[in-house]
Formats: sequence, structure tokens, C-alpha cells
Amino acid sequence: MTSPRDRAPVRFLHSADWQLGMTRRFLGTESQAVYTADRLAAVAALGDLATEHGAEFVVVAGDAFEDNAVPRSVVLRAAETLAAFPVPVLVLPGNHDPLDVSSVLRCRDFSAAVEGGAVTVIDQPGPYEVVPGVEVVGVPWTSKRPDPARLPALLASLEQTDSVRVLVAHGGTDEVYSGQSPSVESISVAALEETVDAGLVDYVALGDRHSVTRVGSGDRIRYSGSPETTAFDDVEKDSGSALLIELGRDGADGARGGCEVTALRTGRWSFRALTAQIDSDDDLDALAGRVEAIEDKPRTVIKLGLTGTVGVALRARIDELLARWTELFASAYLRERLTHLVVRADDEDFSDLVGGYAGRAVEDLVDLAASGGEQAEDAGNALGLLYRLVEGGSR
Repeated sequence: MTSPRDRAPVRFLHSADWQLGMTRRFLGTESQAVYTADRLAAVAALGDLATEHGAEFVVVAGDAFEDNAVPRSVVLRAAETLAAFPVPVLVLPGNHDPLDVSSVLRCRDFSAAVEGGAVTVIDQPGPYEVVPGVEVVGVPWTSKRPDPARLPALLASLEQTDSVRVLVAHGGTDEVYSGQSPSVESISVAALEETVDAGLVDYVALGDRHSVTRVGSGDRIRYSGSPETTAFDDVEKDSGSALLIELGRDGADGARGGCEVTALRTGRWSFRALTAQIDSDDDLDALAGRVEAIEDKPRTVIKLGLTGTVGVALRARIDELLARWTELFASAYLRERLTHLVVRADDEDFSDLVGGYAGRAVEDLVDLAASGGEQAEDAGNALGLLYRLVEGGSR
């Protein structure tokens, strides 16, 4: 009789943290609509990737939805997308969409649409035989603060099996937190590695971290990251992908099969955090060159941290570029915490442009901008705006 482990290698997709229905405070109405649609498109792309790469199923390691109260349109569109998947999809409830009494994964709009189809909600530890010879086990979140003993209890209950076994879990690991205080009990990397090394689990699919991340010393414990970008690149280093996992079967001599992991691009958005020292027109030209070279601007958000000492005319140029970038990009703005531009206001900046009472007001603003006091930055910004207005009116 052929053992399940004698069959061909197992291929599947590991994804997580779709957070469908997510909103970003810095996006306007039009850009938010595009972002919402693109997050669902990234999920739909998983079905195409499964077909293209011969994946037999998809595991979603938590947080398919942003929360349990997302708009009905989000639920219906997600359910329709998932119902059309060409392979089975196993969805683990996470901390954003826990399996409580208000669970979006249990609501009629979702469950009726996916009933009898490809989708299985992991509502108990399992095992779930997803395809012959392959089982999935996992611990769903049932509240915002579930019992942290449930995953260790599941690991302790596992016995050897001839099937390939995939563990699906959601949450931060003690390795990832690196001494920080997590919001919930963290997952022990040592416990996961012991389980893998003992041959009780062939791969651990983790969710919660939005960047592709290898956990531990081997290749069998991973965060897939979010399939579409959710945060700036100074925090979220490698998002917008899904992982294609190939698990080799054990050899006749008992040697363990291999584990091959390939990141597949699914996202289109990028959130860029840029910093620059601006003291001259050349400095600003260099920054403008970097920004203008960014592709797909309608799907890019930039936040700028600018420091330096600038003249009024140069400050006006900065404001003009920001106004342009605000229209070109999905969003563009200055980071107040990291922006400190000291305006060096010289009399010649306004020579022959204003006189009389306005001229005396300018002199006061120049003195205030040069004072270095609490109102110096506001005075410099006011001078830059005035310069733009006067220059525009004199053309």
C-alpha cells in the first residue's frame, strides 16, 4: 500500500493579514476606494497564482478581515472572490476577526456565499485533511485576548503521522518582539522549532507580522506578510507578497523531505518614508529627482521628513512641490515630528515686492523667523506662503 508520504511534493500558498476593509487615514476618498479594491485584487491574485504554480490549497494565517464590523459590501465581495477559488482555502480567525459571537466569518453574508465551496474556516484545532495525505492544524482566535495556553496544548497533543502536516497560527513570536511588550501572549519560537525538529509538523504558517519574515534558524517557520502593503517602508520592510511552499516527501531511507519557499508578488501599493536635508536648491533638486522617479504614483504614498535652513524662495519652492505631489500621489505630506525647516528670511527676498504696512509686517516676520523662538517656524512658513502669493501675482 502506498504511504501518503510516497506521493509527489506538496505545494501550497501561505498568506495572511488580508485585513479586507482596511482604511488609511492619510488617503482621500478617491485613493481609499482604489486601495480597497486593490486589497481584494491581491487576494484574487492568489487563486491565479495557485493555478500558475500548481498549488493544491491556500492557508490564510489570520486576519482575513480588518474587523468583525466591516461594511457589508466588503464581506459580499470577499465571499464572492473566495467562492471562485480553484483550490481549497483554509481561513484561520485572527485578532482582527476573532471567532466570537459577532464574527464576520460566521455571518450569513459570508457563510452562505462560500457554503459548499472552496472555503473552510478553521474553527477548531483540527486536523483538517485538505487534500489526501495533507492535514492542517491550527488554533483560531475566539476573542481579542484568547487563552495563551491553547497553542502549547495543541503542540503537546500532536502525534506522529504519515501525512504532511501544516500548522497555522496567528500572533507575534517572542523572537520577533525581541524584548518588547507584546499586546498578547507571544508564541514561543523554541516550542515551534522543537515541534518541527521532532517531525510532528512540516511547516508553520504564521500571521500577524505584515512583512515576509523567516522565524527561527530553519526554513520551515515563516510569516507570509500581508498581500498588499499596509504601512510605510521604515516599519514594513517586505510586504505585498504570498509564499509558495513546496514540501518534499520523506525518502525511503527515512530522510526528511525538503522545504522550498518562494515569495510571489501580489501587491501594487508602496508607502515610502523619505528624509532629506535641504539647505540649497541643489538639495531640493536631488529630492525632487528621487520623488519624481517613483513609478505608479497614484498607488504610492510618500511622507517626508525635511530638515535644514532655507531662504524664503526655497521654502516657497518646497511648498510648490508638495502641492504638486499631493495631486500626483495617492497621498503626500510632511511628517511634523521629523520636519524642522528654519527659514532664513533676507530683506532681498521681498525687495520691490511689498511696501507700506505689508512691508512692515514682512519685516516683523523676518525678525521673528530669525529669532529661533517658538514662533520662528510659523513665521518662516508664513513668509514662504506670502512669497508664493506675491510672486504669483507679479507674473
